[in-house]
Amino acid sequence: MKLSVTQPKIDRYVEILNIPGIFVAKNEVSIGSPLQQQMVTAVFVEEGQWVEKNQLLATLESPLQTATVMQLKAETEKATAYIQQQKVLAEQAQKELTRLSSLASRGVISVNDFEKAKSETLAKKAELEASRAELRQLNAQLAREQSQEDKSKIIAPVSGVISERHAMNGTLSDNTLLFKVIENNEIEFEANAHLSELSRINYSSDVKIKDYTHKELSGVIRFISSKIDVHSQLGKIRISLTDKHNHRIGEMGVMVYVQQPQQRITLPYSAIRTEANGIRNIFIVNHDGRIEIQSVDIGSVHNGRVEILSPLSTDIKVVAYAQAFLSQGDLVVPMKGIQ
Repeated sequence: MKLSVTQPKIDRYVEILNIPGIFVAKNEVSIGSPLQQQMVTAVFVEEGQWVEKNQLLATLESPLQTATVMQLKAETEKATAYIQQQKVLAEQAQKELTRLSSLASRGVISVNDFEKAKSETLAKKAELEASRAELRQLNAQLAREQSQEDKSKIIAPVSGVISERHAMNGTLSDNTLLFKVIENNEIEFEANAHLSELSRINYSSDVKIKDYTHKELSGVIRFISSKIDVHSQLGKIRISLTDKHNHRIGEMGVMVYVQQPQQRITLPYSAIRTEANGIRNIFIVNHDGRIEIQSVDIGSVHNGRVEILSPLSTDIKVVAYAQAFLSQGDLVVPMKGIQ
């Protein structure tokens, strides 16, 4: 029986993974207000506008808070003026005590008069210190209320582009998202890869991103998730874009990942026979012209050739078309067949 035979061949194989994804913000910052029952009185930015860090985005207003601050300012000013008055009286009392001390030492005034003046001087100083303590307390209250009032000014925490604006004049700030900012307007590409794909992707590799117009952008893998979804078995990949672009958040695209070329032993797929139990066999023609059956593990199929994962010499002759009727020990005449 004449049969076509072939030999295992070492092929240079390049695997390309195409993984769909979308353009996303590298870091999108949500901005709200910690204050409750504050009404939005003014909005100074719109969606798509670039803002600088610490730029005023909107203002809120609470009449009760404003009134409290104004009242504390008035009380602080009044206490400051009163302290100045007490300071003058205390200094005068101290000068008088110094004068009386000289007189008391010469016996011009009685000891009782001197002690009375001394007590009055100490009382003036104590009253001055009490007023100063009260002023410090008022200043602390004023600082606390002003801090609350400052929170009514919505400030940009980072520089970037306003991606969402929810603040509107007349609305309340209660647990409401007011703005979102794309920090530094940095856009990345995010893809969700299956576990079988993640294991073949190298960190920090160069990749290409194809947008919906099939235009290619260059990028570098910045992040590969260490966690995968338990149900879908997908994990996130983030790609930093190195080319200039004008893509928007939410646009779809495809990540094209080209693996490093690898050498693989391959055979024509027709040389593989799959048995009923799932075992895959090849039929080798030995030096005596007889068939020897060998089980093999196979990998991916490319251009009609299949990768052989099992150890296999490239010097053997393998039946090119694994017919169902072949058996161990059959005598055959090998003929040069497909490669």
